[in-house]
Amino acid sequence: MHASYDDYTPFNPGRGPSVYYGYCGRTNRYRMMDLPDFMTNMQQGMSRMLADAQAAYQNLLRGYPAPGDFRGERGSARADSRGCHHDHGCGCHEPSCRDCHCDCCVGDTDVLVHARCGEVRRIPVTFTNDSRRERPVKLTLEKFVTSGGRDLQWNAALSETEFTLKPCDEMTVIVSVLVRCDTFSGGSDDKKPNPDNPPGANPNLGVNRDVNERLGSVDRCEVGYATLRAEGCLTRPAVIAVAVLPDTCDAYNRPCSCGCCH
Repeated sequence: MHASYDDYTPFNPGRGPSVYYGYCGRTNRYRMMDLPDFMTNMQQGMSRMLADAQAAYQNLLRGYPAPGDFRGERGSARADSRGCHHDHGCGCHEPSCRDCHCDCCVGDTDVLVHARCGEVRRIPVTFTNDSRRERPVKLTLEKFVTSGGRDLQWNAALSETEFTLKPCDEMTVIVSVLVRCDTFSGGSDDKKPNPDNPPGANPNLGVNRDVNERLGSVDRCEVGYATLRAEGCLTRPAVIAVAVLPDTCDAYNRPCSCGCCH
């Protein structure tokens, strides 16, 4: 076997034998070292690793705006990653920025879905039994409320309320909810949908000309929260959030001509 001077630490009676194998920063290779030499190289390696991590973290922070540069709803920092001007093939740029009213301020939640006013959203939730014994489960869906706790009076239902999970089995339950927007502003009860059309019965429920008149509209993103409790499961309740967007958010922009409105 070929070995060079740099493959080991010269013997020194006061330092001990070279019985430690490690990476040497001076030679940029692994070699045998005595204990003091090994500890010195370990400290140098840790210092380089911390310096590299600090440099990477600083580079990451440079990509984010300062806390006061962008402000969305409720004082939270916002930054739009999309360009503010797009060329639609007409030789001019038209403004199509995503306004801050399309940004949703969502609290702690387990499930988040986006919806529009008048939609019936079907939210699947799968319960898994990771034990080897049967587990009876009873579900309870609380009312949808605002972040402040005001009842939104949304008509919501569960596809199953009670079932038994076999060992290593799973069950998917559908949470159906009719998104009403008039209740965000404290709409009256006389605008409630027809009880003969519960959520899930008609996928086109509310999709007609007077949907805004019957179910209201929003001029900014609003969020409703509901808690799904599972008696029999040893986990905490799940929080479901439905973020309701205005109709103008993420709308497909189709120009009718190649003129420039400047």
